[in-house]
Amino acid sequence: MRYLIRLASSDPSKDNFLGSVRSLAKTTGADVRNPKWTSRGSLEIDVFVPTAADFEMFLSVLRPLYTVESSTDLNVAAAHKPERGVIAEARGYFNSERYWECHEVLEGLWRQKKGEEKLVLQGVILVCAAFVHHQKGEDEVALGVLRRAMKLLDVPEPEYRGIDLQALRGRADGILSSGFFTTFEI
Repeated sequence: MRYLIRLASSDPSKDNFLGSVRSLAKTTGADVRNPKWTSRGSLEIDVFVPTAADFEMFLSVLRPLYTVESSTDLNVAAAHKPERGVIAEARGYFNSERYWECHEVLEGLWRQKKGEEKLVLQGVILVCAAFVHHQKGEDEVALGVLRRAMKLLDVPEPEYRGIDLQALRGRADGILSSGFFTTFEI
């Protein structure tokens, strides 16, 4: 079974934080993969366990030491939402630096679209993917993905369903020009 969790710690050392979480995972039979870091130092990880009860045990070991900011069961299909709800959920994830979840939510909508709308959605999804790579410390890959996103977002429309595309392009262009990632909201 697979879960996605985000943890906060008062320990400023990423290595200590991740090492401690991995050590605790081993003691409970969990496997921690794909560490991603937010700009605030929170750690987002995929957790693989044999059963839901094993995941609950892992959480019970973590909670006295770390703040569990979010926990998502990736074994359950997302409930159907109207487009407006999908976009609102995606924006919330993006603005909370939960880029992987934003990517996943938008991908469901992207599959249903055609033409330019599909390409714009793909561009936004690629921006999310770029930030996921950045959170994993893969900035060269992230910049390459962001370049691909910019090509798809090069449309005359200033916005898409409440997402300010002009501002998004401007922020992404700033990252590409400087080579440094900075978080922003959509």
